[in-house]
Amino acid sequence: MSESDNIIFRKASKDDADGIFRVLASAFQLVEGDFKWRNKRGLAYDATEGFLVLCKEDEIIGTALISPHWLKVGSTKVLKGDVGEVAILRELHGQGFGTRLMQECVQYLSKNGFHLSRLGGLNRFYARFGYVPFPRRYYEFLLTEVRAGASTVQPDRLINLSPGHEQNIRLYHPVKDWQARNDLYDSFNKDRSGALVEGRGGSAPTSGEPDPKALRFVYDEDGIVLGYLFAGEYPYEPSPFEAKVTIYDVAFDVNKPYAFTTLIGYTLREAIKRGAQRATARLPFDPLIQKSLTDSALPYSLQELQSAIASNMMMLLDLQGLIKAIMPELMRRIANIVDFQPFSVRLSVSDQAVVLKIGKYAIDLADIESPDAYLNCDMTAFLRWLFGLNGFDEWQIGVNHSLNHEQEGVFAVLFPRLPCASGPWG
Repeated sequence: MSESDNIIFRKASKDDADGIFRVLASAFQLVEGDFKWRNKRGLAYDATEGFLVLCKEDEIIGTALISPHWLKVGSTKVLKGDVGEVAILRELHGQGFGTRLMQECVQYLSKNGFHLSRLGGLNRFYARFGYVPFPRRYYEFLLTEVRAGASTVQPDRLINLSPGHEQNIRLYHPVKDWQARNDLYDSFNKDRSGALVEGRGGSAPTSGEPDPKALRFVYDEDGIVLGYLFAGEYPYEPSPFEAKVTIYDVAFDVNKPYAFTTLIGYTLREAIKRGAQRATARLPFDPLIQKSLTDSALPYSLQELQSAIASNMMMLLDLQGLIKAIMPELMRRIANIVDFQPFSVRLSVSDQAVVLKIGKYAIDLADIESPDAYLNCDMTAFLRWLFGLNGFDEWQIGVNHSLNHEQEGVFAVLFPRLPCASGPWG
């Protein structure tokens, strides 16, 4: 593309909704009135000012929706830019406009304080801009008949709920239950890396009634909400991790796990009634959740999906800014070490590097030409350590370093395996 192409990249304004939807309808070949058409139209008109647009001679020819998400890393937080609805007018495909759009998007994210970015799409295309494949985690519940020896158990007999607990399930009320939902989310995800900061509820609604068609439930025991569950229903199965019924938000009082298993069982039974042969859930891979499901005889499998052609992808945008953001959490962790010899280390992640000065009571970014050690790793390793999917000492693929045994132990404390959320990072 040359200067004569008159290409402009900018943030969308509220007047751009028509142009944005025109691009989405063209790129995704939407059929008027169907589920995808309604979904994309809703984004274009309800989230207009969250879009970035590529324009040619004042016509919008490309779009990308940037959703900012603050994610927990222990007691601290980092800013992730979720990139979606990347689209170019279909008649302009293959002319380099998609590449230009993504180059501009990455620059925008880098200049506007984002530490990380996430998107889903074609690996070979988005790898050009620095994104690397990253797994998705979810639970799968098969809702088909089960063969056990000579017996066959039909789907409607898979779910057994205690009548005493089932009577406590009711529809979620958007006004009355909003605060309880946020409080449960925050307490359930306290210090859970990868979870959204400050719940999911947004601003408190002032009106609204329960939707009898929605799969949104609470477990209410004597007027106290002990858990909630939000699920969505699709007219088809969009992907391996999104079934016809997909549970995407759950939180509960960890001292009352029966509230959780009753909510899950109730929702699975509803899924069977609606013709679903499986359901999926974006639940943390926690021992409490797994034991609770097992004890309640709810069949499930843990899935960590790493797709090959099109997948979830992530990118580290600002290593230095991210380290500054999580420094208080790193210092909190290192205080657990009884004693070690202070040292400096050059931490390199792909093409970014910082020097850390690590002592018993402080960790600082330093300007040291010849640090005591080096630690080089790829983006996948670092992101797994960051969210606690794997500890430093157990994920060493794509890693080389000159740390001695004591220093390795320090990094194992700084980046341990931890319970982490499933969903916001993938």
